[in-house]
Amino acid sequence: MTVYSQDLPRRVKHRLVSIAAQMRTMGARFAHHFVLFASVMAVPCSGVAHVHEMEQPREATPTASAIRVCQTKGVRAAWGAQARFLGAPATFKYIPEAPLRKMFMGDIADMRADAIYVLDELETEERRDYEESAFYGWTQADRWVADGRERPEYEVLVALFYQGCKEDLTRSNDK
Repeated sequence: MTVYSQDLPRRVKHRLVSIAAQMRTMGARFAHHFVLFASVMAVPCSGVAHVHEMEQPREATPTASAIRVCQTKGVRAAWGAQARFLGAPATFKYIPEAPLRKMFMGDIADMRADAIYVLDELETEERRDYEESAFYGWTQADRWVADGRERPEYEVLVALFYQGCKEDLTRSNDK
């Protein structure tokens, strides 16, 4: 019995190392699946406007609502980070939905690098919330660029910012 209890920390450490090794290979699959899930949840078939809107549908539970908020913030922050990686300054330009949808749903080559583009139909409060998330992503990417990091895939950016939002919510709920 004592042998087992003395051996437990070593086995737990071995298991954690094993999980960490598996995470490297699973990371790309996770990011891909996460983005597919986030895309379905955050960008409905009606187009890109949902991510750019502030008025989100009410969720049945607080958990579902928190997931929706973090998905929306994650997509917005990733949009700002993507703009920074492409060389855009920290300025916002407001454009109609059609050209914004083309940039958002298109290839990286379709993105303009002269600003962070936002849906022009947003109200003042909605713009402020959108700009806050997108600018957070832009500043984080600016730090990464200064550190010499390469631009990650957009899907990875969404996953990173979603995870950060989720951790922030968890910390605030623990207090």
